[in-house]
Amino acid sequence: MRADELIEGKIKEVLKSNKATYEDLSEVRLRMGLNENFLVDKFFSHTILIEAAQGVDVRRYPETKGGRALEAISQELGIWEDELIVGNGSDEILDLVSKVFVGRGEALVVDPTFEMYKFYVGLSGGSVRNVLTDEDFEISADKVLSAVNERTKVIFICSPNNPTGRQYQRDEVLRVVEEFEGIVVLDEAYVDFAPYSLTLEAPRYPNLLVLRTFSKAYGLAGLRIGYGVGDRDLVKWLRSAQSPFSVNSVAQEACRLVLKNRRVYEAFIKMVVEEREYLMAELEMVNGIKAYPSSANFILVRLIDPAKPSSEVCRSLREEGIEVRDRGGLPLLENCLRVTVGRREDNLKFIEALKKVLGDE
Repeated sequence: MRADELIEGKIKEVLKSNKATYEDLSEVRLRMGLNENFLVDKFFSHTILIEAAQGVDVRRYPETKGGRALEAISQELGIWEDELIVGNGSDEILDLVSKVFVGRGEALVVDPTFEMYKFYVGLSGGSVRNVLTDEDFEISADKVLSAVNERTKVIFICSPNNPTGRQYQRDEVLRVVEEFEGIVVLDEAYVDFAPYSLTLEAPRYPNLLVLRTFSKAYGLAGLRIGYGVGDRDLVKWLRSAQSPFSVNSVAQEACRLVLKNRRVYEAFIKMVVEEREYLMAELEMVNGIKAYPSSANFILVRLIDPAKPSSEVCRSLREEGIEVRDRGGLPLLENCLRVTVGRREDNLKFIEALKKVLGDE
């Protein structure tokens, strides 16, 4: 019997349609497609990593359930440890939510958005229905709630949203939480660059789980550590399904050190916001595109000329040594690409290359 014959038909279709793969970027000079944060000082980041490695004995298994990081995050946020779950990146928590709460039921995803919500739900045997934002990429609580049916167990909302950069209106999000009888997962991966957060409010609601990550604002993408905040009972069930040693020792200790040095990272975050506004201003002067305001560490750009599809522009930029993400295949995002905010010199190189590719030199 072949391996593929052992895979359930529905799961096989999910695996075949999984497009969340990334090309080899080793030869790319400028990585501006994965929303990594290169404004975090490399020397300081290495110092944190070395100190973290020296602070643990890697011969031992890590503290269970991310215990060392759990304690540090609890103290930083001022919330109880049993209202927190730490994961091997927030992706692990998304996977747990899909397995524990969606199962073979249904999830609602506010689109266009991060594709991995659909992947994890599908992999757990569940189904996904999409509800679109409006043309300005704003969410409507009425529209979301009207899409709910008796099979809907979880609603996934990303705010600030990837890839639009839009942070949804607080009242609209909370109305969904208050009126939906299932679980609302609010992914705040990019919230450190945005005006407000619902993280500290999550434990007040029995059905709200807010996800956060150390990959974006803190530059720990390579260590894979994130966390969720929510009601004790909700968190308890997720932790019950979690592998005990999923979060490695170095990542846990790095998390503790990052939070200890939070003021330093706040300066890096401020730099990202300043560079985002600079890049936005530069993009507004490029002919043939529309750049959308962002509350994240990236900007969504729509190419106006249909003769220059986003796929070809991304390919041409790659030939110039710059990698950005083609988002043109997502709902409402025809001919759109997403560019990560970089250092000033990187942003200038991107603008120069984009003008060259578009013939706007």
